Amino acid sequence: MKSILIIILSVFIILTGSVSGQPAGTLDLTFNGTGKVVYDKDQMDLYQDVRVQPDGKIIAAGTSYTPSYSSVIEVTRYMPDGSFDNSFGSGGHYNYSTGVETGANKCLIREDGKILVCGYTTDYATYSMVLIQLDENGVPDPSFGNGGIVIQGVGTGEQNAFAMTLQDDGKILIAGYAVNNDFRNAPVVLRFSDTGVLDTSFGTNGVVTIPVTETDNDFSAVCVQSDGKILAAGHISNGLSWFSLLIARFDQYGVLDNTYGTDGIVNMNLNNVDDEFFDMQLTDGDESILTGFTVTQADIYYHMLLMKFDINGQPVTGFGNNGAVVSGSVPYSFGDALALQADGKILICGSTGDLAPNNNDWALWRFNSDGSQDNDFGTGGLVTTDFFGNAEEALGIALYEDKIILAGKTRNADNRLDFAVARYINDFNVAVPEASNPMNLSVSPNLVKRGGTVNLVYELKQPESISFEMLSITGNLVITMPIGIQTTGNHTFQFSLPSSVSAGVYFLLIKDSQNMNKTQKLVVSE
Repeated sequence: MKSILIIILSVFIILTGSVSGQPAGTLDLTFNGTGKVVYDKDQMDLYQDVRVQPDGKIIAAGTSYTPSYSSVIEVTRYMPDGSFDNSFGSGGHYNYSTGVETGANKCLIREDGKILVCGYTTDYATYSMVLIQLDENGVPDPSFGNGGIVIQGVGTGEQNAFAMTLQDDGKILIAGYAVNNDFRNAPVVLRFSDTGVLDTSFGTNGVVTIPVTETDNDFSAVCVQSDGKILAAGHISNGLSWFSLLIARFDQYGVLDNTYGTDGIVNMNLNNVDDEFFDMQLTDGDESILTGFTVTQADIYYHMLLMKFDINGQPVTGFGNNGAVVSGSVPYSFGDALALQADGKILICGSTGDLAPNNNDWALWRFNSDGSQDNDFGTGGLVTTDFFGNAEEALGIALYEDKIILAGKTRNADNRLDFAVARYINDFNVAVPEASNPMNLSVSPNLVKRGGTVNLVYELKQPESISFEMLSITGNLVITMPIGIQTTGNHTFQFSLPSSVSAGVYFLLIKDSQNMNKTQKLVVSE
């Protein structure tokens, strides 16, 4: 599924500055009075991912460890003011464990409000990936897997699911690693039906991988292009201590696409030391933007890495320095997760400072669409947040209205890791911006039944190349309808809703060649 990474709550405004008037990157003091929430549950707690519901409630997922290193999945829902949502799970929390160690790495909110979480579990004798679906109240969904839970082993060795996304047909992709028959960690992608059944038509019995020659390899990000092809990114080992950047592209059946990179794979090292990707998002044109880190030989520092690749797996030379942006002059700078604003700007969260266990802070970078630093954001495009003066890291990012939400970990004064969430002011609203030329778009009928016909009427002030998109309420692309060049004046376009489109609220977006647009709400009934 092509994720546009925007949550559409208002479709008639574009904000050029934040509502509060505070500078972009400032902590939002309406969130817990400080902009930050710290939750101390056990010996070692960390959120790995964060999402925001259409009502502004925040879902954070991660892992909580006891002093004996047994662990549970933790999913927390926060109210918009930063307090726990007591209507979710038990007092705002859902916990799950099936072994000695169980943890979560990624979460998603589906269009019907249900919540997906993926990760791992082990009792040190057997190892499995975990996929959980919760209903909107934080209770396992009995229609999914076995009572809301899928335990899926890939081989017999250690394994973990780091990334997850959805296809247009509702199928679920998770990506990570699994030990192969040669006792090497092999990057893998698995596909499940929308009810949690492994899709054996994908790859080999539901699993795809790539050849590896060394021990340490994985996929930490996965996306779906508009044509259904699947991109997975992470790192691959080319030597005992030499990791390289990895991207692989598969077709919809799980076969490597040999038109991408070299025989379907990008295997790239920038500085002949250690390079890794941790997250990836796609632009509207299916170019991939990735973040992670690179280690340079000159200083042996970890530098935050941002790269852009075209649809053929080649670095985009007009982005940064021949496709790459390397940031950070301190020993430790990581990019852990990224989000794309609708204006093309790139937000990255992670950490910057000294090597652990010394002090490093949460980092939030913003770059322009060409990879240059955005000097209107923080200091030189960087905002840092310190909690307790210890080693701290932001691991997940989400956008909501004119807010940026980060989640991760902080180390408290007792030297224990705590769950942490922070919310920042943004100077850009994630609502779909309208055009300066409003196009006078109207939609009828509006209430339309599933499979029904929709009429769009619009006006062009000048000849333009036009396309339509239909988006879900969570910003996911449902339908793309290219129209082509049309003349000045009034126009009518008619289309039939596919039967696969479920009842709910959607947004119809008309776009011209200048990326100006106009949006109207569409309500679909059974």
